Amino acid sequence: MTGIAIMILNYFHDLAVAMLAANILVIYFLGRYLDRTGIRDQAMPEVFSRLARITYGALAFVIVAGAVRAWFFMDYEWNPAVGQGQVAALIVKHVALVTVTIFGIAAHLRYVRKYGSGS
Repeated sequence: MTGIAIMILNYFHDLAVAMLAANILVIYFLGRYLDRTGIRDQAMPEVFSRLARITYGALAFVIVAGAVRAWFFMDYEWNPAVGQGQVAALIVKHVALVTVTIFGIAAHLRYVRKYGSGS
């Protein structure tokens, strides 16, 4: 039963990274659109405030689930990957997800400066 819970948690951890990245892209493209329409100053702080909650929630889940994932990493990811010859894919996946997460955090901080605190 623990193995199933860990696998599900790992899946939702990856999903939270994707959600973080998608949310940042929404903020970016919405901001660009609103820049062109001239109503950014009225609309974007409110919209950003709501989207920031999603960003913070996704990031919190990435961190909490990532800690659990790291604790069980050798048993549930590394060792099975070694037996199947999937180590390179596992490394590429984690490099990609860490890169997306770092980009998301950096972009979010940029938008906090541009649109407000997000609270």
